[in-house]
Amino acid sequence: MSRRYAIILLLILLITPLAMTYTPTRAQGKKIGIDLTPGRVKDIDNKYSQKLLHDLEGNLSAHGWEVVELDEITPSTLAGLDALVIGKLYNEQSGFSDAEVKAIADWFKQGGKFLWVGADSDYTEPYLNPEDTSFKSKEPDKILEAIGSHIRVDHMSIEDPDNNAGAAYRVVANRSAGGINDQGEAAEITKGVDRVLFHGPAGLAGFKDGKFVPIEEVFNEHLFWLCRTGPHGTVVSHDGVDPEAYTVGDTGRFYLAAVEVIQTSSDLFTVKYSKVIVTAESLIGDRNIFNSEYHGISLDGPTFTMNVFEWGLTEKTETNMTGYAIIGVVVVVIIIIAAVLLLRKK
Repeated sequence: MSRRYAIILLLILLITPLAMTYTPTRAQGKKIGIDLTPGRVKDIDNKYSQKLLHDLEGNLSAHGWEVVELDEITPSTLAGLDALVIGKLYNEQSGFSDAEVKAIADWFKQGGKFLWVGADSDYTEPYLNPEDTSFKSKEPDKILEAIGSHIRVDHMSIEDPDNNAGAAYRVVANRSAGGINDQGEAAEITKGVDRVLFHGPAGLAGFKDGKFVPIEEVFNEHLFWLCRTGPHGTVVSHDGVDPEAYTVGDTGRFYLAAVEVIQTSSDLFTVKYSKVIVTAESLIGDRNIFNSEYHGISLDGPTFTMNVFEWGLTEKTETNMTGYAIIGVVVVVIIIIAAVLLLRKK
């Protein structure tokens, strides 16, 4: 082996990984599962919820994605899915079993997956314990913990006296009030979105060093917000359980939708990621995000939803330099051995 060929080979090994550092796979022909386990999703069977669900599924299908309604969550029902939608819960008994949480986490950690976790406020419906509705946040938080997310649903209600659909609890994330993130990667997800309804939302918090913190403390290039209140948002409580990261009566901007890109696995050559969005209101069930109009207010729920799925279903992988480094070392050793042998022949 001549020195010329050795140099060429080394250059190829160095340049190839650099050309592969980010490999997006476009969101075509993907399969989306919607969790409709009997008795789980709040008011999913009423006429209004069914219309929104039908419209959601129609929009997803029109984008070329296959929609699958799940009546249970198991490893076999999740197999082959690229995305999973989890909605607001009906009651404490409708929560997620340990087996379901594990199945979701194992599926997510395969890489290339997208999870939509919806939530609900601590509003006390007549059939619930008025002193404790904390299952509404604890159940989705079990899943977020299991997948390694730094986002949490905090147990509270968020109101906005300025940006709403006729009542402070019908919160509207409004671009004109700084409620829609138009910076960086978020701008692609919120393109064409001016107003999104969060009817009776909870609030989002961060999780850092084993405790709940204001979500701003965990924002970074892999975790960022999409929707929030105006500057006069307010933390409200309807039961006897206080929020973790905030205090009842706090005012300011509170976050209603955030996303995170999470590294899930890697081999010698590829690093894989999955993505999650957490919304303080649900995508399915009563009075959900997928609204184009509510109480006379024009909304962009469908556009926002399709943008989110396009982002979430676009897979992200990166080159792991470890494998190429090993190959490089092996090649260098081979070149040295070959050079020594050639010199000995001379």
